[in-house]
Amino acid sequence: MDLERDFGLSVRALVPHVGGFESDCWVADDAWFVKVWKRAGVPDGLGLLEELRGLGLPVVTARPTVDGQLFAMVDDRPYAVFPYIQGRTATRNDWRVTARALKQVHEVTDRPDLPRATLDEPDVEQLAQRLDHPWIVDRRDEVAAAIDRLYGVIERARDKPVREVLCHRDFGGLNLIVDDAGEVAAILDWEQAVIGPREHDVWIAAEGPELGPFLAEYGAHDLDLDHLEYALLSRALRDMAARVLGGVDRPGVDTWGFDRIARLDTDLAVFREYCN
Repeated sequence: MDLERDFGLSVRALVPHVGGFESDCWVADDAWFVKVWKRAGVPDGLGLLEELRGLGLPVVTARPTVDGQLFAMVDDRPYAVFPYIQGRTATRNDWRVTARALKQVHEVTDRPDLPRATLDEPDVEQLAQRLDHPWIVDRRDEVAAAIDRLYGVIERARDKPVREVLCHRDFGGLNLIVDDAGEVAAILDWEQAVIGPREHDVWIAAEGPELGPFLAEYGAHDLDLDHLEYALLSRALRDMAARVLGGVDRPGVDTWGFDRIARLDTDLAVFREYCN
């Protein structure tokens, strides 16, 4: 990448930073955060950031290139530059601040022009055709049963009227920056944002150590159990599919796939207390 050519930045030091599943990242001079997407094509969501910031959300906007674009290219991969936000990524123990930040997102009244959420699962459909993959073949019956269960809950949830809000769809963890005071400094990575059921974000409560207290902090009281089951199950199967189909992160098949599926009913039993 050529930050001076593309963004007019003269950088002395470029240090690798923990990236996400779909990106490689660096910090330049403790002032700029550089994100390089692993896939080719136009990155989603960059144009949305200014609008979200205008709605009062703690969102970091991309620095324009010297040509006024929101990203540049390096080796056929898009990359963008953001102001570097001092802080740390949220952990499981930051469930209170995560719940409050999620509530803030869902309470935005002037919703941006975004696609509506769907219940389509193309990656899971591909996973269903790869049950003989060596990473899952010895537990193929579990995967097949989970996929069948997902299709069943999709049928139940598809026509149910539920409250729709601005949904991030990949909330918390690496995408939530917490400052030294323990408050949210930035919500990152809005590429998957849609207008959809709250439940498609609220499932993240099950990723922490305090599911019930998280939901209480969020203010949950009228969630829909079918949409929650869909969100929990689809995320587990999608994350499993991403690893199996991409041939990366073998341990993640267990951590983000099988382990989530194993605790699904236990999690739903807690969620049920906060449903209508």
